[in-house]
Amino acid sequence: MKKHFLTAFIVSIVAVLVLPLAVSARTHRIGDMGFHGGISEARHLPRTLETIMLEQGVTAGRGGRGRGQNIEMAYSEFVFIAGNPMLFEGIKTVSPGLPVPATAPVPDAGYTVGTFRVEHHVDALDETGEFFLGRTMIFDVQYRVEGTQVIYTYILDRNNWEEFIDTPDGTFFLDPVHSSFVISIIEDRTPAISFYRGDISARLVYDLVVDGDFISSTTIEKNGEFYGFSTAWSATETHITNVSIIAEDWALQYQIRPSVAVNKELQFVRNIPTQISFEGNFRELHQSVAGLRYDIFIRPNFMWDVPTTGTHSMVTDNIFEQLPAHDLSFLRGHPAEDDIHRLFAMQILQGDPRFFVPNQAITRGQFLTALARAIKLPVEEVTLPRARRGQQPAALTLFSDVTSDRPEFRYIQAIQRAGIAFGRADGKFYFDYPISRQEAIVTTIRALGLTNLGLNPTVISPFTDSNDIGYWAMRDVNVALMLDIIAPDTEGRFHPRRAMSKAEAAALFNHLLEYMRNGIVRHYSEQMVNITH
Repeated sequence: MKKHFLTAFIVSIVAVLVLPLAVSARTHRIGDMGFHGGISEARHLPRTLETIMLEQGVTAGRGGRGRGQNIEMAYSEFVFIAGNPMLFEGIKTVSPGLPVPATAPVPDAGYTVGTFRVEHHVDALDETGEFFLGRTMIFDVQYRVEGTQVIYTYILDRNNWEEFIDTPDGTFFLDPVHSSFVISIIEDRTPAISFYRGDISARLVYDLVVDGDFISSTTIEKNGEFYGFSTAWSATETHITNVSIIAEDWALQYQIRPSVAVNKELQFVRNIPTQISFEGNFRELHQSVAGLRYDIFIRPNFMWDVPTTGTHSMVTDNIFEQLPAHDLSFLRGHPAEDDIHRLFAMQILQGDPRFFVPNQAITRGQFLTALARAIKLPVEEVTLPRARRGQQPAALTLFSDVTSDRPEFRYIQAIQRAGIAFGRADGKFYFDYPISRQEAIVTTIRALGLTNLGLNPTVISPFTDSNDIGYWAMRDVNVALMLDIIAPDTEGRFHPRRAMSKAEAAALFNHLLEYMRNGIVRHYSEQMVNITH
């Protein structure tokens, strides 16, 4: 078995698990680390070119990662079954298996149900190379889709549940008959972020066998919860699990907190040679890190010299992607130069930069089109019948003035379907009208799905012109302030009713992306890992 593991460990880490759920275009990352308190390397986020190709309906070649392939990733886990914590490192494989086709929507129920199968395999050695961990778990996952939320129930296939820990003194074999593993998850898919949380409860019974003879039994009980999110710019998952080990003559209680995070940073690289056609360009750096921490609360006498806290981290190789170099020298010295440069590099702002006027008001249509690109909202190519001669082009059902001949039509349609866009009382969108600062903030926070974090509108706002903020916008403005997406000006004002300029919109989008890249990651990984229940 050990020789087989050492051969498998050389396999390069490739492939992506794609859930057979058509309700979201985002990669399903739940359970990448498994549910035993270990960590695995994070999958990189889709590259900018990949998302553009997907948006334009261009499919990638067959090389590299693809649908239906297994995920093979580096894996680490602390194992306490012998008392002292042992760090095992190896590979974890996740396979989608053969999915059971989803059923049709339940008539008149407002939801869809279905099932898919997922398999988890672990092969790992401890630091001495004398202990080997082998694990196979297969789940039939039932899901229910209702609105933006998905409920997952993992049902373990006991007939194919295998685990053993091979030691120089004997082997611990999992007893699947007397063991159990329960996982339940809820996911909420907002336009910009997929949030999820889950609960884990497990009872694991291991039999120690030496030379074919049963020696003793050890029971491990795990109860925990985990939280995560996934965006186009970052993703993370953090577990907090309390564990009790009961052996024949000793007991141990500890808490394990694994966390994995991945994000994309934007870096400007200035060229060294000066005699070159472009000064420099932005590049996106895909980076990821996973951390593992345990805290021992109750330990046997033979472990008094073992530290009560231990940590382990895993950093994967960085991936770079070059972004186009635009000539924005005409903006040199403008306060929004860097913000505008970044958005053109990321293709959030498109077209000829020379026609971009920073101090000009941004229209409602321009703002929401850029917002859709910033959050990587999936858009569909819309095919509508051509209007007959003398007739107006077809319009969206909700907004009568957004017609299919507009190049931004599909972005506004996607924004509408996502519940972000809002029109006026007369049912029109007013595509070419300037967007006010408070309207821009409301749509931005709606895209994040975080309006619920807003304070009661009657609470006093820190803005000196808070009385000018519409009652309908106050909660979202408070959320944007809390998330550092906006800030008062030098006079403490927000200017809610003033038309937002293109320069102000560029700054807003960059603050939004900074939150999606780093702010929310820190909240889910760094802060949670330091919590002890």
